[in-house]
Amino acid sequence: MSFKQLTLTLAVVIAIAVLLLNACGSQKSSGFADPNGSSGNGGGADSGTFDTTKDASAQPRPPVVGWLRGKVVAPEGTIPVANAIVYLTANTPEAIPGTAYCDTCVHLTPLEPYAYTKSDGTFELGAYATGNLKLVVQKGQFRRVRDIAVTTGDQGVPLDFTRLPGKTDPAKGDTIPKIAMVVGGYDHVDESLKKLGVQDFYRYGDDPFGLPTGPGIKTGKSGVALMGSGAELAGYHITLLPCAAMGYSQPQGGSGFLCGSPTAGEKTAFKGYVQSGGKLYVTDFAYEAVRQTWPGYITFYDDTMTELDDYKNGVGTACRGGAEDTPGKAEDPGLASWMTAIGETNFELKAAWSRIAKVSPKPGIDADGKPVTVTPKVWMTTDTGAGKLPATVSFEDKCGRVLFSTYHCEGDSASGLLAQEKALLYVLLEVGVCVGQLPPPPPPR
Repeated sequence: MSFKQLTLTLAVVIAIAVLLLNACGSQKSSGFADPNGSSGNGGGADSGTFDTTKDASAQPRPPVVGWLRGKVVAPEGTIPVANAIVYLTANTPEAIPGTAYCDTCVHLTPLEPYAYTKSDGTFELGAYATGNLKLVVQKGQFRRVRDIAVTTGDQGVPLDFTRLPGKTDPAKGDTIPKIAMVVGGYDHVDESLKKLGVQDFYRYGDDPFGLPTGPGIKTGKSGVALMGSGAELAGYHITLLPCAAMGYSQPQGGSGFLCGSPTAGEKTAFKGYVQSGGKLYVTDFAYEAVRQTWPGYITFYDDTMTELDDYKNGVGTACRGGAEDTPGKAEDPGLASWMTAIGETNFELKAAWSRIAKVSPKPGIDADGKPVTVTPKVWMTTDTGAGKLPATVSFEDKCGRVLFSTYHCEGDSASGLLAQEKALLYVLLEVGVCVGQLPPPPPPR
């Protein structure tokens, strides 16, 4: 396949970067459990909410005097958000740190009622007092705080109060995660972010397709300036390394492609960034960032093609010679329930240029620096015709998380949201889940 053909093919793909980084099972609690009680660390609630040593749900609470009902949606205004936390407080929440950090869950007192949203984004929140309070809606580092006058009885909450923000505006009470991406020529996650309503992020590197910058989209530094600098990476909560972020080439007389690899300095920077609490999302032809920095967690299909001299120099050979569109299946119960709630139950994973053969448990370090066995979590699988294979995988390393997807999450500003781009939203919201065991949901009405 020629470079031109590859360019045209990838430019129209909007496959997904699904399901970033919520959790992985381990020999001990990973701290990413679903507040609704399902196993597998699937759809945790928000970041920065509870302290498990002072579980608000286990302490005596006053009687409910009124119920607030509403729906939490994505920044674009319509897509429901599952397992967001909604709570009332008399205090302004502490500011979310502006850099990568170890996000341990903080404390809500028994006087601060809370609720989690359902798969369809709806919630019912029992209030313990009337009067002027602050309503906090949060999922990871996406947070909206609004003043609300609480009354007795049933009370509907305006959608503007519960719509997650698309940009940070402290004066209004809005915060979103700081996001950086490396432009590699393919897999334009930035277009998907814009369609999802995310307005602020930093794009590193030159864009050969000349995508518009738009309000809030900052550019001006090279991809190397980000990937090789631990200090630069530390300025972001989420870093995206989409397809070809580190380049690729076509071997003379060989098949497929050779994927670019991280330098020793970049591997050190990636590792330190994730362990300090950063979230690293990688797709497709950038897979060597995961394979070489965290060896053994993911075994890639065709990465044993050692007859190529370039492989001996650390250049990846698992980049396949053509894309494949295959049926996808959400393996995580939380994701599957959410996809059903938004009407996306039958979909393809489009234009995957790599495959995962298997995932394996590996020794790791938990958020307290203690040794732990980490088993990568399979969020999505694909049926290639040769059997079901993992397609989206995540695992934790100390305070942060790594996600790899075999397919793109490429956007096109002229098209509507595909199922896979909607799943990117689930990923971005799950990525910021705090470290610490969350309390169960309060009793229903």
